[in-house]
Order: sequence, then structure tokens, then C-alpha cells
Amino acid sequence: MSETKQVPGNAGQQVETANYTPTYRVKPEFKQAVLKAIGNRPFNEIAGLINAINVPTIDHQTLTQVINVLGQFPYTAVEGLITNINSFVEQVIDDND
Repeated sequence: MSETKQVPGNAGQQVETANYTPTYRVKPEFKQAVLKAIGNRPFNEIAGLINAINVPTIDHQTLTQVINVLGQFPYTAVEGLITNINSFVEQVIDDND
């Protein structure tokens, strides 16, 4: 989705800009860390979470949802995972600007 913005100082000139949505590269170790932390839970509780992180890249909204789901598990199980989330995901910077 894009939006049109008025260019300051240039009356009537408009520039179309694309909305920026952060994306993140998911390291394979993330799935293993999640399984280590909560892999003993029933399949129905974690299947959607595993599917969401079993991808090479993830958008910001999905990453936020993953973190919120992990927050529903006991602190002692996910504390190390949540506090080190930056070691498992890396923001993808688009150099097309």
C-alpha cells in the first residue's frame, strides 16, 4: 500500500511513498530455542507458533504476536528466550532508498 504526500515548498507536487513495514530474518536457532523452552507443551498449544517461526523472514506484526504468545508461558520457561530475542532475529534493512 502506498500513500501520496505533498512535497513541502513545491506547491502542487506530490510524491508517492511506500509504507515501511519492518521485516526480520529468522535464524534457524530460534525454532530450536523455542522448542527447548516450550517443546514439552501439547502440540495444539504450540503448533501455530512453530509454523509462524519456521520461515526465513517474518514481518513485524507476526514477530510481535510470537512474542506475545511466548509471554503466555511460564516465566522460567521463556525468560532466556525473550531476553535474548535479538540474537535470534535480525532486522532486514532495504537499501532501495
